[in-house]
Amino acid sequence: MKRYRLISLIGLAILLAACSQPPAQTHQPISAGITVTTEGVRHFQGQVVVGYQDEAALQEAIGKLGAVEIARIPELRAALLQVKGNAVKASRTLKGLPGIRYAEPHLAQILPPSEDPVEQPRHRNEALQTLGNPSDQILDELPQYALDPRHLNAKAAWDLGFEGEGVVVAIIDDPADVTHPDLAQNWAGKAYDPVTNTTYTDPNGWLSFINNNPNLSHGTFVASAVSAAKDGRGIAGLAPKTKFLPVAIFQPNYVGDFYVARGIVWAVNNGAQVLNNSWGGLGYGNLVKEAFDYALANGVVVVASAGNSYKDEVRTPAGYPGIIASAAADGNRNKTAFSTFGRHISSAAPGLDVLLANPTWLGGGYGLISGTSFSGPYTAAAAALVKAACPGATPYQVRRALETTTWERSFSREKGWGHLNVGNLANLLSQGCTALPAPGSVVKIKVEYFNENGLFPGLFADVMLRGKGLRAGDSTDPTPVYWARTDMSGEAWFYEIAPGEYDIYVAGADLSLTGGLPEERGTFVGTLVATPGSSPGNPDFKLVRLNASEVNLNPHDPYEPNDNLAQAQPLTYGTLTQLAYIFGQPRDFDYFAFSGSAGDAIRARVYAKSSIGGTLDSYLYLLDANGNVLAENDDMVPGQITDSEISLTLTVTGTYYLVVTSYTIASSPTAADDSPFNKYRLELTKTN
Repeated sequence: MKRYRLISLIGLAILLAACSQPPAQTHQPISAGITVTTEGVRHFQGQVVVGYQDEAALQEAIGKLGAVEIARIPELRAALLQVKGNAVKASRTLKGLPGIRYAEPHLAQILPPSEDPVEQPRHRNEALQTLGNPSDQILDELPQYALDPRHLNAKAAWDLGFEGEGVVVAIIDDPADVTHPDLAQNWAGKAYDPVTNTTYTDPNGWLSFINNNPNLSHGTFVASAVSAAKDGRGIAGLAPKTKFLPVAIFQPNYVGDFYVARGIVWAVNNGAQVLNNSWGGLGYGNLVKEAFDYALANGVVVVASAGNSYKDEVRTPAGYPGIIASAAADGNRNKTAFSTFGRHISSAAPGLDVLLANPTWLGGGYGLISGTSFSGPYTAAAAALVKAACPGATPYQVRRALETTTWERSFSREKGWGHLNVGNLANLLSQGCTALPAPGSVVKIKVEYFNENGLFPGLFADVMLRGKGLRAGDSTDPTPVYWARTDMSGEAWFYEIAPGEYDIYVAGADLSLTGGLPEERGTFVGTLVATPGSSPGNPDFKLVRLNASEVNLNPHDPYEPNDNLAQAQPLTYGTLTQLAYIFGQPRDFDYFAFSGSAGDAIRARVYAKSSIGGTLDSYLYLLDANGNVLAENDDMVPGQITDSEISLTLTVTGTYYLVVTSYTIASSPTAADDSPFNKYRLELTKTN
């Protein structure tokens, strides 16, 4: 890859003067569909998401980045900004800026459902036959084993009057078909495109929007598991009197965390009482978690599919606190081979060859399809039955109502509390809302660092709540475990978790970001009691103070100023510098001068992100006495070690210069990289 090359002293001086302030932005926002991967993080090119406390803080962030605001979500105090250069590194320049809760690249870690091979229709309704199916599987017109008395036991709930009437379920997915014969009568009358912030109320307008991506089908299958009408035709959803709200977050690709968060907020604001999320991936996004916290704080139940990774692992959003994670079961009520599983699983529901609706633009009718994408909406439908009977039920009460009425009523890492049985659930609801389990808890942990220099916000800390009495390694132990990260004020929130006593585990800032030694990170172990009914306005609270190195957001570089040839700091063979920084200005070049003789074999090595942590992807130049580039290096081992190294035999006796900067700065004449974690040490040795 071609790098921007250092030029002569005069030219460089002009360049540095021109870049002493962040460049003004005159370009228009780029397409939301352009994704790149930087440092293993897949995100939208040139886009940063900022959580802010107030308007002044947001405007300061925009000015610091030289950014253009694309959109914002007022309810979450979050804004999407367009920046020039690397969004991952741009987001880091806002760390520690007063009034900024978090800054992160606009994440695109989630893949479309079409990328998952198990989530494909196997055949259409013309091949379906009812012959050989037990009569108790014919609940509408076509056979549905998922709803029969040996699986979800739907008719037992319907016969008692529990069909979800009055409840709205948001289908956060690709665009669901609001005209399918089994879905049209249960459409809530609105559908949403979060990218353009457009609400559709006319089915033809929605179909016109969908026609831009006519191969999408996943959201229709999902919606029919919840809300297909029980009308003697086709199939029935588990909650056949619910209404559904489509929110299009795949168009066909994932639209990004910002637009997903906007879709979540829209759904909550437009009356959804349950959110179904048949999607997920790895990674942690502050904005999406805050969006789900917004839903939970407003009493909205959140369901997420566990994933189809075949592994015992935690995927998001299923792993966020307060969310009901659904695993997929087969016809024998056992976990399917493909279903993700683990301690965070709440329950299981049918997810293998379930019969659901195919969109009209792909021929209509029905098909058999598999995946946790479909156990999830069955779980959301069961939650809707509870909300219809008890509108005031909290998200945790709904979760526990489902968990305590399963077939097994016991915990395993494969199926959580077991396979759902809405017949049992209906029996519980028939006793009245006072029979529901106790409400859940809201917990706030605030982290601070202290040392000989004072008290500092607990930035970038990992916080784990582990229920008392947890039996590590026991696959039948239901003791809950929750995890969250602190924001820039040091706060971590846990909404709608199980009441009880917890051990709190806190580890200070991730050294892969900030750099440093393991003993500088700091750890804490304490306890907290989460009380039933605590709330966002009155959470169960714990202040944690770690004896740890503060996250230094304004470090001192002992070699500055050393920004040009005239300011170069002296260096000799056999020297390893003190800790220095590419920081303090948008485009920092650090100059070091040494004397060399013809025939000297030299090696210059930058110790940075790959060896001492921090964020500096270093770039190293070797210049002659006139400032001409003799050698340059980005990565010692491309794709593996991002630290830089130059080995060369000198041909002339005289003065030479080593110049350290970041790859971002070296790769473009205008890109900025100004992070307090851009730390490095430079070593110069003579090897002959």
